[in-house]
Amino acid sequence: MSFPFKAVMAGEKEVIGSPRWSEPEGADARQRLIAPLRFDGRILQGLELVGRAHANLRNRDVSFRIIYIPADNRRDAIQMAGIDWRPKTPHGNEHPNSPADLLGVVMDGDHHHSFDLNWLPKSGRPLKSLPIAEPINPEFQSFTELIDGVGRLFRISNAGSAITSPWPQDLFDV
Repeated sequence: MSFPFKAVMAGEKEVIGSPRWSEPEGADARQRLIAPLRFDGRILQGLELVGRAHANLRNRDVSFRIIYIPADNRRDAIQMAGIDWRPKTPHGNEHPNSPADLLGVVMDGDHHHSFDLNWLPKSGRPLKSLPIAEPINPEFQSFTELIDGVGRLFRISNAGSAITSPWPQDLFDV
């Protein structure tokens, strides 16, 4: 049985449990969040929401991806969709499958690697590394808005209550 990529991305999903951000690792103090997802009332092994942030870059360079890991091998993970919030480096659409209005467009700010833009019908799976993105307008103004966007764009019903900030709360958090 092949994985139902299109049905999963079109349908409602839900984070299972209470995922937590990892402790900072490496020189860039990277933190990860791995959240298993439920789809259509079932837990599909290997279907996850994965987040990345940096402990020392508050509200900057955060990304989320929906991935599918066949046979419990993270190296074979297939990215299905992604969101990059306030990235450190721009994203350029250079892939030949990019729509004409996005081909060559460089995005310095928030952008969404949608499933539909990166779907490759011939192979029955998304393009490797999700090379095509579209800008998010208006851009997210807070981590809370980012998580609302994750819920809306990825169709994850409980994103707002299940995904916490990787940084300690302070008086300026919204």
